[in-house]
Amino acid sequence: REKPNYDGAEPSGNSVAVLNLLRLHSFTTRDSYRQRAEKALQAFQPVLERSPAALSEMLLALDFHSDTPKEILIVTPRSREEARPFLAKLGATLTPNRVLVVSSAKDLPAQSKLIPLLEQKRPLGGKATAYVCEQRVCELPTSDPEVFARQIAKVKTLSSDSP
Repeated sequence: REKPNYDGAEPSGNSVAVLNLLRLHSFTTRDSYRQRAEKALQAFQPVLERSPAALSEMLLALDFHSDTPKEILIVTPRSREEARPFLAKLGATLTPNRVLVVSSAKDLPAQSKLIPLLEQKRPLGGKATAYVCEQRVCELPTSDPEVFARQIAKVKTLSSDSP
């Protein structure tokens, strides 16, 4: 079967798979997903170095891998509909390299088994609550969409010793 090493109008399956593996690693913490993504990035390294525009979608995966993705968790008391104000703020803010989980309180036990990020997360005060985290370290949870908007808008600056 052909394994294209270029992204056209539609991204190659390899490019999509690498980004999905990296996202799965963020969600599940299973290191095997990260390792498989890194092997694929290594396999395509010559093409990425020679002609990066040929694999534009894979460059997004490489960027995700090189960054510290935001882990955004929204937990609602009853239904996903209660997350709408947070999702509107997220949609209006450029937030690359992120993973998002929206869960209702009734689904938390089952989803926490698959997504360790959800462990110990609860809707506070009977309201939809957002948790914005990086590397499993979270900002204070908030039920205020405006506070959430400020949390997701924060970016780390490159240090002066970065190449």
